[in-house]
This record gives sequence, structure tokens and C-alpha cells, in this order.
Amino acid sequence: MSKTSSSELAQVEKLLKIAFDNHATELRLSGGVPPMLRIGEQLRQLKIQPVSAEAVAGLIRAIMPDGADPKNFSFTCSHGPIDASVVDVSGTEVLVLKKGSSSAAATEDDGGALELDLQDDGDDAGAGVRPRAADEEFAMPEEAGGTIMIDKLLTAAVKGGVSDIHITKGLPPVFRQDGGMKPQKTKVLTADDTNSLMKSITPERCQAELAEMGGTDFGFAFGDMARFRVSVFKQRGSIAMVLRQIPNKMLTPEQLGVPDVCQRLVTRPRGLFLVTGPTGSGKSTTLASLIDMLNEKFDHHIITIEDPIEFYHYSKMSTVNQREVGTDVTSFAEALKRALRQDPDVILVGELRDLETIEAAISAAETGHVVFGTLHTSSAQGTVNRIIDAFPTNQQEQIRTQLSTTIIGVVSQALLKKIGGGRVAAYEILVVTPAIGNLIRENKTFRINSAIQTGTKLGMQLLDDHLFRLWKEKKVAEDEVLYKAQQPDDLIKRINDAKKGIFENEEEIARRAQREMNSR
Repeated sequence: MSKTSSSELAQVEKLLKIAFDNHATELRLSGGVPPMLRIGEQLRQLKIQPVSAEAVAGLIRAIMPDGADPKNFSFTCSHGPIDASVVDVSGTEVLVLKKGSSSAAATEDDGGALELDLQDDGDDAGAGVRPRAADEEFAMPEEAGGTIMIDKLLTAAVKGGVSDIHITKGLPPVFRQDGGMKPQKTKVLTADDTNSLMKSITPERCQAELAEMGGTDFGFAFGDMARFRVSVFKQRGSIAMVLRQIPNKMLTPEQLGVPDVCQRLVTRPRGLFLVTGPTGSGKSTTLASLIDMLNEKFDHHIITIEDPIEFYHYSKMSTVNQREVGTDVTSFAEALKRALRQDPDVILVGELRDLETIEAAISAAETGHVVFGTLHTSSAQGTVNRIIDAFPTNQQEQIRTQLSTTIIGVVSQALLKKIGGGRVAAYEILVVTPAIGNLIRENKTFRINSAIQTGTKLGMQLLDDHLFRLWKEKKVAEDEVLYKAQQPDDLIKRINDAKKGIFENEEEIARRAQREMNSR
């Protein structure tokens, strides 16, 4: 590293401390203007004297290692590894500094619970997570500000791969990690604590909705680290929250393990494609990966309607517009109605939560669009029945006819704990063929499961079949697959037979399913 001036290095470290103390993800230095911090999605100027262009050049020389790429390099200081980039903006050098990718990650104790430092501890503010002795008394100061505490909670959640943070009076913060609930070793939260935490992140319009309705939902970005979807609600007269982490890094369908047939289905020119499963099963993540795949490969106009927006999609080959219910539009149904006048190719509906939205989604799919949607159902057969049953009895025959020609596929998924840590998805796949369309139209949906078993060559599979493979491949424990099974009694018999060396191949299963269909 160049040794031009120790004072320049000290100046860099001082500015970095200001940035990290203010939970900034980026420090920008440009000649002629004060230093700037990126906090959340905004760039904010520090209220100090502008930095000269010569000073910026001197800082770059002071921190750049010998022989490094002058545009992109890393260095180490008292704050840890720092990534630096130098950008030329209209002939002026701009120095951009961020925490290095090798910064210390959250640590875990022997029980696997993340240890949090929620205190505002001066020079170490914003550091996030630290290890602590088992006998150390850990307390969040009563006077600690909501923003400081929530920032440290979020930092620990991101670093620890936590899916959800639960905030409730009478308990410490509770993390859901790999599907399990892990209370953190901090002070028990009071009603004032939960209220302060809520106010630190909740927009005013949502606070008004909370006061009026007793609950509200919204999303926000935590710098460049992640986004969070938040549900705030009242319980026993106090505030509670659940914050779900939405990683900034978009995973591909292949990385998620989404079956190839799903990618083929969503490239069709029209039709209704549904992703279903219980809360927390990864429906939004699957849909986001498929939307991103279309965004990269096709010149479509994609409209998403969400409450709230979870994954941000930036236009690539496609043009993407994202509308948030409550902010950009009043309801899913209203957004769908308007979308038909906005020249869409693909429409994503975050949730088919009511009759009006379901009806609008089916109509949109009928008129030549690909429509994505989610439902809280646990099987493909149950999904079809749920849609039909949402309509009054006198309309169900017509809806069966419409659905039989518009629906192209259903993916029902569940998340399971992997042996050795992490989680893996199991999928049930329904590809709607003309034969299955006839079953829907003729009100014979009870035969759909058998039809799935006979359609394995088309990529179809029952959830229990995938669960059995995950057990057989030693990816998931027996009790876990049985807990998620649709027919646990049948699956345990199959597992016990397999332990004895008795297996049914796919052809045998398909033939048995065909016989069952013919007998009904």
C-alpha cells in the first residue's frame, strides 16, 4: 500500500466510522461536494466541508495496494476489509467504499442460536453481532432507540440466514432459522419495546391502518443487504410483528430446484399458472425466480401486483412494472382490471385472496396473457377445488369450463429441513393436459391425483413421491417427510417396504394409478 500520508488514512477511517455508525452501506467521496452516505435506498450528504478533487486523489493513493487495479481494489483498516471502486463521472474521480465481502459473519453458540449485541455501544455501534460468554448477562438498555435495535436485529438475521424475526411482548426476539424457532438471549421485550420497534420501521400510512384495522403489512429495504416483508398486528392490546427476510440476491429456478417443466409452462403465450403451499413454503421465491427468468430471456411487458412488493425486478430484456396494493393501487382486483389496458404479456398476482381477484385473473388468462398467482392450498387437486368452490353454486359449472381451458399448471410446494442444515423444497406438479382439462370440466377433480401419477413422462409428480425421493436420497429425515406428507400412512408403508428392499418403479406406479382411474 502506498505510504503517502498517515493523515489521509486516518481521514478515511474517520469517515468510515461515521458511515458505519449511521448504518450506511456505502461511502462516496467526490471532489467539490461533501461526503455522501447511502442509507437504505437514499444518498445523504454529510453536513461537513466539501472534499477537494485533490484530496480524493490523495485518499485513493493512500489506500490503494501496490499493483492493484486502480478502478477496483480492496484494503484492510481498523474497520475490517473494505472494497473500493473508483468511478469517473464527467472527468471527476468518485471513490466508493463498502464493507468487504469477507466481513465477520454472525456467530452461533453451541445451541445454534445467534448471539446479538443490541446495545448502542459507542465505537462499535452498528457492528451487528458478536460472540459472548455463556454466563454474560445480556440486556438491552431501556433507553436504547428503536432504530438502533432493529438495525442490529436485521443485521444478525441477514448474516445468520434467518427467514423470520418474531417480535412479541413478554418474549425476547425469536428467529426462525432452518424452520425452527430460536429465542435470542436478550432481554424480554416490553410493550414499550415492541411499540418503539414498530414505529422505527413502519410508514405513517401503515401506522394509521394499524390503529384503525388492528393490523398492517408493508415491505422495506435494509440497505443493500436484504428486503423485509413485515406484518404488524395487535395481540392482547400490545404490538407484535413478524419480519420475513427477502434476500437481495435473486436465485435461478435451477438453484432453487424448481422442476424444468415449470420453466416450459410459463413460456406459453397464455394461461393461468399457480404456485401454492402453506405460509413460508417459498411460493414468492419460486415466482420471483420464474419472473426473473422471463425477464432475462424474453422481450415481454411484465406487470406484478403485490401486497407488499417483495422482490425488486429491474428491466432486463423485458420491461417490468411493479404495483403495490395500498400504495400504487387500491386492490388486486382493481390492478388486474387496469392491467388489461396496459399492454401486458405477463401478469403476476401476489395472492388470489378473494372471489373478485380470482375472477379477474381467470379473465386475464382467457384474453391472451400469462397470469401467475398464489394460493394457500397444499395440493394441486385441492387448488382446483378451492378456485371452483370460491364461486356461488350457480356459477360453478361456468367456472369449471373456463378453468379447464385457462389453467396450464399448478405447483404445490413445501419446505423441509435438510439433514446437516438448511432447507430443501419438495414439489407437486400438475400439467393441465386436455384429459385433465376434461376432468375439471366434468367435475371429476377427485381423479386428478391418479392422473398426475400417470403423467410422470410429462414432468408431473405428487408431493409424496418427491418426499419419498428426498428420504431415499438421504437429504431429509423420515419424520420430516412424514410430517409434510399428504398421505402419511401410505408414505410410511412405502418407506418401510424400501427399508426391506421392496421398491415400486415409476411405471408400476403409473399402471396402478391408471387402473384406479379406470375403476372410478
